[in-house]
Amino acid sequence: MFKKIFFFCIFLVIHLVSSAQSSSSFNKLAFLNGRWSLKTERGKIVEFWKQTDDSLLEGISYSISHTGDSTLLETVKLQKLDGDIFFIPTGYGGGNNSTVAFKLISAENNTFIFENKEHDFPSRIVYRLVSDDKIIAWIEGSINGKFKKIEYPYSRETP
Repeated sequence: MFKKIFFFCIFLVIHLVSSAQSSSSFNKLAFLNGRWSLKTERGKIVEFWKQTDDSLLEGISYSISHTGDSTLLETVKLQKLDGDIFFIPTGYGGGNNSTVAFKLISAENNTFIFENKEHDFPSRIVYRLVSDDKIIAWIEGSINGKFKKIEYPYSRETP
């Protein structure tokens, strides 16, 4: 009986520590709240993030052309589920309205790496907080056996 109680206590402690680490990592992602943009040849790309509760950040990404036309690129849920954190984008480009989940595998030095090894491209989505008003996001993976990385240097827009 003592062994059962002992192992249950060990399991409980491991679960609580894992849950605390997940909450800590999720709370560190709060820097995303707000509106971020980057200039492109065709206009700009905007990401808008809003924390809706203690386990969900919702994002939307769209492009704005020089003429003011906007196009929805993707919606994103950054969600804490069962002790893990997932980046779950739904893309709207090229007639491919698919949703894929990427699991947070690292949250160190203001860099958050989400990975899904089963996905063709990208297999990783990364956000790095450079300063209070700058982030660099990138996607990376393999296309036809060759590594590819695309960077998105965003600046915070002030209201």
